[in-house]
Parts: sequence; structure tokens; C-alpha cells
Amino acid sequence: MLCVLLLLPLLRADELTKKLMARVSEEAEAFQRLAPEVLGEETLHQRSLKPAGRFHPRIGNEPQKPVWQERTIVSEYGFTAFSGADSSSLHELRQVTSVDGKKIEDTKKAQQALAKAITASDDGQKKQLLKQFEKYGLLGAVTDYGQALLLFTRRNMERYEFTARGSNSLNGQSVRVFGYRQIDGPEAVTVIEENRNDRVKHLRIEGELWVRSDNFVPVRIIMVATQGEGLDRVKEEASIDYAMSAYGALLPVKTEHHETRAGKVVAENQFTYSNFKKFGASTDITFDK
Repeated sequence: MLCVLLLLPLLRADELTKKLMARVSEEAEAFQRLAPEVLGEETLHQRSLKPAGRFHPRIGNEPQKPVWQERTIVSEYGFTAFSGADSSSLHELRQVTSVDGKKIEDTKKAQQALAKAITASDDGQKKQLLKQFEKYGLLGAVTDYGQALLLFTRRNMERYEFTARGSNSLNGQSVRVFGYRQIDGPEAVTVIEENRNDRVKHLRIEGELWVRSDNFVPVRIIMVATQGEGLDRVKEEASIDYAMSAYGALLPVKTEHHETRAGKVVAENQFTYSNFKKFGASTDITFDK
């Protein structure tokens, strides 16, 4: 009898994990089908430390204080795949409409341009939009968090180890919390260090999956990736919230990201996503209501 009592919690935890994996992978694949067919509006507010210059003036005995840069960018926002890449690998694509309150492009024209780029057979227009977003001089900018749900498609699930961590609440809703840790497969996070000649680091992730208690639909993905020690320690933390759309699949509603180096925050990014519309893949882009 003692052995049975000890095994029951293990069996229960295993059943919960199987239910989690089945439902989350189902929602990930529904997102994968829908995402290339929708456009939304993204607002990014960023605070980031400007890189220190070579010259460091001192006033008296006071060291130079860190200089923070803040920026708000509004874009039409969608998802696309690049030719030659895995069709299941989606990337964020944006057409900027305003920067710090200054209008860059008309919203309707931006929607048309972005939709045509997403549906284009070649990558030329897509790469142009990526460069447009980069040119606004964002420091520590992050991309490709909106599709974090695709980390947990059916074929990717075996790359993670899951553990039940109890319950919590989100926006008044009861949720179950599961920890996960990447144990196999390619590193999920890429860090490009601008202050080190664009050195590239690939990091494995761990974090938490928050799912609704009643049906295991995911509502939040927390991602943490770390590398290095001491002054070289880099930590990337992101929290991505999802909600069910009018089109029967989850879409992102908010992302919060923090980057720390040597234990100090150097960049904060807050994304909000809204007004998603489904469009037809044709020359004359029309939106479903």
C-alpha cells in the first residue's frame, strides 16, 4: 500500500504533462496555420542604455552617468516564412507607421505593403522591411517573440522537459503553471552583441508555460536564456501573453522583455499587439471582418 501511495502523485503529474503537451501542441499548430494570414498593429516602447563611447568625461569625482534612450515605434505587424527555410519557421515582419509620434507612413498603405511582402514568392520585399525596422537605431531590439508558441509544436515537444509547478492566476483567471527546460535541439534564442562586433551567441532556454486550468489552452510563455559568468553574463527574459482570436486560434497580445548584463538591466522592450485582421492572398488585399 505504501508503494501505491508514493506512485499516485507521479502518475498524476505524468497525466497532467501529457495533457499539457497535447493541448499546447494543438494550439501551436493552429497558430502556425493562421499566423501568415493575419495583420495586426504592434506598439513597441523601448528603454535601452546607449553604448559607452571611447571618451569618458568626468566632472570632479563624479563618473559619467549611464544614458538611457527611449523610443516608441508603431508598426503594421505580421508573420512570414522565408523561401528555402523550413515552412514551419515563421518570422515577424513589420511596416513602420510612426516613430516617437512622428508619422512615417499611412496605415492603409502600410497594410497593403506588408500584406504583399508576406505573400511575395521571393524574399526581396521581406528583407527590405527588416532593414527598415533596423534603421531606426534601436539598441538591444528584440524580434521573433510573438511566435514563441511555435517552440511547442508536436515535433518540438520532445526537446523539452516539463514539470508541474502548481497554480496561479492571470487577469483573474485560474491557470496551471508548468516549468520547462530545453534538453535537445537547436538553441532557441540568438543574441547579437552590437558592442562586440556583432558577435553571435546561441542560447538554450527554460521557463514556464501558463495554461488555463479548465482546458490547458496556453495564455503565457515565459522564456529565460543565460550565458557566461561575471561581467560576461548575459540574461534574456521574456514573457509573451496570448489570447484566443476571432479566427479560432491564439494570437499574441503582449510581450515584455528584459536584457541584463553582469546583473544590470541594459534594455527593456514592451510590445502590445492589437486589431488583428485576416486578409486574402491576392494583389488587391481585402480583410475579413
